Amino acid sequence: MKKLLKIRGDKKFTTWRGGDISRLEAITDAVFAIAITLLIVSHDVPRDYVHFRSVMWSFCGFAVTFFALIAIWYNTFKFHRRFGIEDGYTIFLSSLLIFVVLFYIYPLKFMAQIIINLMLLKNSFGIDFDVGFSGNLDINHLFIVYGAGVFFIWLILGLMYLHAYNKRNILELDNNELQITTDAIVANFIVSFVAAASIMLTIVDMGYLSGWIYFAISPLIYLGIWFKEKYYIIN
Repeated sequence: MKKLLKIRGDKKFTTWRGGDISRLEAITDAVFAIAITLLIVSHDVPRDYVHFRSVMWSFCGFAVTFFALIAIWYNTFKFHRRFGIEDGYTIFLSSLLIFVVLFYIYPLKFMAQIIINLMLLKNSFGIDFDVGFSGNLDINHLFIVYGAGVFFIWLILGLMYLHAYNKRNILELDNNELQITTDAIVANFIVSFVAAASIMLTIVDMGYLSGWIYFAISPLIYLGIWFKEKYYIIN
């Protein structure tokens, strides 16, 4: 089993409890596939060369969004494979998650295009393309919508792992699996907290700080897990 998990990319977790692909996993996979399809079909057929160049550069934003969606999907994939929980609460949380993902894809795409255009292509290489937004008010509103998507997605993932932790005796999780599960709870809730802080900073008009705060996620996760281990908050 351990060799099989290494091949499947989850060598840290001792046992996968998910059996055959469930209806819940199937519909989750289908929604993520639809979300990626919506990103592709949102591109217009180029009318001229200028429009063609703009469409080509906009695929940079598509690439960022694509890999972000794959990362979210992979988190749900690992959860279902690791625990195999299909009770009513898990179905409810999974339904909320796929709803938020469909809501989240366009704000994520536009945010990626704005960052790539303003901070990389335009300032560094003098390349500019139309992202469909102008003015501080539109960008601030986008930060709020984007932050709301991040907040709810990682809050739901955190609640899913917390639910698995609460069923640790039924699932017979060993110490290594408990460690991974509690680490995931802390990490997901910290990402959600940072997104909420970003929304608040945007509302009080703190400028680029509402975006830069996302760079604090990694050190905060490290500190959160260290704090959990030191003071046994979750054990």
